Amino acid sequence: MIELVIPNHEDELAVLERIGNGGFILGLGLKFGKPDFCLNRYSDAWTKKYEQENYFFGDPMTVWTMARTGMIRWSECSLPDLRGVMADAATHGLVYGATFVEVVKGKRSFLSIARNDRELTDAEMELLMGRVKAWANLFTSYWKTIGLSQGEIDALASIKGGANQDDAAETLNISRSALRQRLSTAQVKLRAPNSVSAVARAAQMGII
Repeated sequence: MIELVIPNHEDELAVLERIGNGGFILGLGLKFGKPDFCLNRYSDAWTKKYEQENYFFGDPMTVWTMARTGMIRWSECSLPDLRGVMADAATHGLVYGATFVEVVKGKRSFLSIARNDRELTDAEMELLMGRVKAWANLFTSYWKTIGLSQGEIDALASIKGGANQDDAAETLNISRSALRQRLSTAQVKLRAPNSVSAVARAAQMGII
């Protein structure tokens, strides 16, 4: 989905990779603890360890992301780290880092990015904060343009589990042609090449 939201997304991700040689995680549209879109470029080893240890509930930078806006270097965060998340992160190459948060229309977008050799410079901090603000607004604008109707959402949900169109139409108590029309308009709004991709995209975005 990122290619639909962020222009020149490959170039933009290259900027993140250049600045964050220890990896990064980008989330767009965070609400109730779950982002509508998430891109994790931290190492598999660190991601696995983070999940195994359930660090989400002890990570001071997660707490900061949920409660604050703006930008902060990890070394400047005064929140307690009772589980030693940051020390463990350092052993996986996330020695220095920073977190950036912007809220638009009640939804948070965030970027946490790491380096293994030095703190981020002031220029890098300002650049990344600007990127996160822009991406948060682009994401909100993109979400508005989708404008799926409830009927279209129901049509996508009805075939999410692999049901054929006849069964889905019967479940929704509509004709097969009406179902196909709803799927077709949803496909256009989601900019998907076919109905299967439309269902996958809607699921990825948390719509169904």
